[in-house]
Amino acid sequence: MNGIEPQANPDQESIIEQILTDQIDVHSVKEFETLLDVFPDNPALYRKFADLLAGKNLVDAALLAYHKAAALYLDDGMVLQSIVAKILEWSIVKPSHREGHDFHSQVRRKGGGDMPSQVLFSQLNYEEMVALMLRLTRVRLAPGEVVYDAGQESTDIYFIVSGELTETLPQSAGDLPATVIALAENDIFGDIFPLEEESLCLARVVATSNVELVKISKPVLKAACYRYPRIRDLLERLSRIRTPQDKRAWQTVRRSCRYCLPADISVEFTSDDTGSKRVVHGTTRDLSTGGICVVLKNDTARSDIDALLKQKPTLTILEGNRTVIDGLTGNVAWRKTVGRTTRPTHIVGITFDPMAEETAIALNAFCTISNDEQDMIWNLWNHLVRH
Repeated sequence: MNGIEPQANPDQESIIEQILTDQIDVHSVKEFETLLDVFPDNPALYRKFADLLAGKNLVDAALLAYHKAAALYLDDGMVLQSIVAKILEWSIVKPSHREGHDFHSQVRRKGGGDMPSQVLFSQLNYEEMVALMLRLTRVRLAPGEVVYDAGQESTDIYFIVSGELTETLPQSAGDLPATVIALAENDIFGDIFPLEEESLCLARVVATSNVELVKISKPVLKAACYRYPRIRDLLERLSRIRTPQDKRAWQTVRRSCRYCLPADISVEFTSDDTGSKRVVHGTTRDLSTGGICVVLKNDTARSDIDALLKQKPTLTILEGNRTVIDGLTGNVAWRKTVGRTTRPTHIVGITFDPMAEETAIALNAFCTISNDEQDMIWNLWNHLVRH
C-alpha cells in the first residue's frame, strides 16, 4: 500500500476498514503514521499500529501506542478493548500501583453501560479487575475456525474483543430448526457453570470473520472466584444458569436502535423461590426493541435492591394512567447507583426476552414515533416535571 495522502475521504475510510479486518496488510511504520495523522481518534487503528510496532520490536513506540489505544477505547466506552490494550502495554513495562489504580478509576468512571463486558469490568474493584486481567489469554481465529462444538466438555469462558461469530443451538425437539445467534464484540460465551462440576458445551461456535478473543480457563476462573467471590456473583448475574437447552447461556449485546423517550414504567419483580411479587415504579432513560434503561423511584430501599434485582422483572409502559404495553419480561443486565448515600437513585438496564409478534410490533411503533411527536412528549414531560 503506497502513497496515502493525509486527507480523509471515502476511499480512505474503506481502506481503514480493510486494514482493521486484515484484508490489507500495512508493514510500513511511516505509512501507518500517515494514516494516524488522518484518523487521530481511531482506537482500533492505534491498536493495530501498536501491534505492528511490537512485532518490529520497537517496544518504546509500541508502549505509547498501546497506551493511546487504551485511552481512546475507554473514551468510547469500550472497556474490554481498553483492558486488552492495557494488558499489552503493561506486558512491555510493568505498571506502578498508582498507574493501576488510575486506570481502574477511569474504567469505573467511563465504562458503565449495558454490554456484558461493560457490566462486568466496570463493577469490579481494583483487586478483582487485576485478578481477571492477569488471567486473560488472547486467542485469534480465522473465518471458519470452530471454537467448540455442542456436546464437548466446556473448559473456558470467552470475551469477544473484535470480530464476529455464530452460536448455533440445537433444538430439543428434533423437528425444529437450530437457533443461530450472531455474536460480536463485547459478547461473552462459554457454558462454564456450575464451576464445581463438569459441564458440556450447549452450542457450536464458529468464527465468521477474523476474531480476537480473550479467555479464562474454568479451573483458573474457579480459583479466582474462590479468592474474589464477587467475580462469580457478577458473572452469574450476567449468565442465565437456569436457561433451557435451546437458549443461550449469556445475555447478548443489545444492538437494536435506542430511543430517548420519556415514559413511566411499572416493574414487577417476582421471586423464583417464593413467588412473591413487588412492584417498583420508574421512568425510562432509553428504550429499544431489545431492552430498556430504567431510573427507579427513590423509594426503592438500598437495603433490598440487590435481592430485588436478582428476581425476574415484568414491565408495563405507561402514558399517564394509560397502559401502552404490558407483559414485557426480561433480565436485569446491569445496575448503577448514583446520588447521595442517604437517598440513592438506582438505574437498571433490562434486556427483553423474546416477545409475541403483536407485542414486538407495538413496541416498535412506540419506539419509532416521529421526531415532532418526540419533541412534543419531551416538552410535555418537562412541563410536568417543573409543575
